[in-house]
Amino acid sequence: MCIIIAKPMGIAMPDAETRERCFRANPDGAGFMFADGKTVRIRKGFMTLESFEEALEEELAGFDTTETAVVMHFRIATSGTVSQATCHPFPISGDAEKMRETRLDSRFGIAHNGVISGRTTYNGWSDTMDFVADVVAPLMRMNPSFMHSSDALELLEGACQSKLAIMDNSGEIATVGKFIEDGGVLYSNDSYLRRVTRWSSYGSMFAGKGYYEAYPQYKETWPASIYDYDDDLTELVDALPFGACAECCQNEECALTHPECETDKMASNMKAWYNGETQSDELVLASYGSYED
Repeated sequence: MCIIIAKPMGIAMPDAETRERCFRANPDGAGFMFADGKTVRIRKGFMTLESFEEALEEELAGFDTTETAVVMHFRIATSGTVSQATCHPFPISGDAEKMRETRLDSRFGIAHNGVISGRTTYNGWSDTMDFVADVVAPLMRMNPSFMHSSDALELLEGACQSKLAIMDNSGEIATVGKFIEDGGVLYSNDSYLRRVTRWSSYGSMFAGKGYYEAYPQYKETWPASIYDYDDDLTELVDALPFGACAECCQNEECALTHPECETDKMASNMKAWYNGETQSDELVLASYGSYED
């Protein structure tokens, strides 16, 4: 799944190793945004780690990186195409051309982690872009202070059922959905962590193939019709191995890549965490084995 790193003002920048782990786990393009007090500078479309790091260093030269708010996004393409234009962040705008630009300044910027069901997608247009144009941009026009309104943020969370990081030109950051706080930095999931012990996943057992390819081989009995996947995720979501998967808002991402969970307990913990039934990040992280800081 994608990951958002939201670093507020006054917090040290995550180190290069952390950024590299995020890119390696989410390799379909990266981008970042930061505020200079007048505008949000959006830079995206970096398809290699080297180009991302070079741009980050160049753009932040002359800024105190601790005192500058920065949001970074590393993408796995679950809708739309793998392209520079569909990388995050995006300006909050209904203008499709602006949303596809890889270098622009805006009053607000936004990054998304998750899958938003029911949105229009096609070549060069993703679920996030559609949601921003159809939902977030009109909300911004109605209430320019929307990101500081708990009601507005709750509305967005209910509408997207996933995670957002929004930045304004002052450097304030608002998040939607559950983030992990680590050293003052907010992460939309745990793929920034270095795993000491890894669980085996169906995808990794079959040379990185997606779940819809790997699961039939793993089970050996799954019907060949699953290969006839035609943009309808119903069969793939139904094929996820645990009962809690059906109620977890990350199930579509798991179906398109590989399951994040390896046991029924892990799936239940993940579902409870995403659905707000527990406030304990440690409950979820503990079920994934050991990690190093």
